Amino acid sequence: MKRILISIVIIAASVMPTLAQTSPADKDTIAVVLGKPITVKDKDNLNGLIFGALLEKYAKENKIEPTEAELDVFMQRTDELEKRNQDKFEKDRKKLAEELKSDTLTEKERKEKTAYLQNLESILKTTKEMAERDKGMEDQIKAIKRNMARQFVKTWKINKSLYEKYGGRIIFQQAGVEPLDAYREFLKEQEKERTFQIMNKDYEASFWRYFTNDAMHTFISKDDGAKLMGTPWWLMEKPIDE
Repeated sequence: MKRILISIVIIAASVMPTLAQTSPADKDTIAVVLGKPITVKDKDNLNGLIFGALLEKYAKENKIEPTEAELDVFMQRTDELEKRNQDKFEKDRKKLAEELKSDTLTEKERKEKTAYLQNLESILKTTKEMAERDKGMEDQIKAIKRNMARQFVKTWKINKSLYEKYGGRIIFQQAGVEPLDAYREFLKEQEKERTFQIMNKDYEASFWRYFTNDAMHTFISKDDGAKLMGTPWWLMEKPIDE
């Protein structure tokens, strides 16, 4: 199952009637969330549509929103990390170029270092081209970055709140850690309250798989998980030296 990216993007959901008030007439309806039918054409995004809507509802009910100060910190720290990575890429590029001048390298070492150098040069070239392309669009780029910051910070605050409420194990994902057990307990509670329902049972197992199949995930130790849920990743990095 392709990862559904449920911790990075929150899907906005309007206030809808309860399931008890909804009688979907569409024969292709496979699920209902907050009174809104989900049809078979959206079956590949079933998890995102249901979970995203319920997380947005949870955020509104609990008044979870990023503050402007939190967004400022996120943008500052991610800019620092980006610069740090670029500096490292440039340093590694120069180092590899020098190492490849040596006559003592084996054929395997030369091949590996050459491939790595080509990869770094491609990254640096692309970054430079993007910087040139974005000249004069600083305000637009800043707005896009702030919107991304809002999504990341809001998702972390929702995850932190769910973890504090339900506890459980933490998993690692590329976009950050996720309180997997808390997700599952939250969804079970929502299902009992009939805020969502899988109408077509053929899709029920696939919907729950992400939340119940441990083999899909990399779990973090209890202590490390608690630390990571308490402090977002962008605040764990040390600021770059001036």
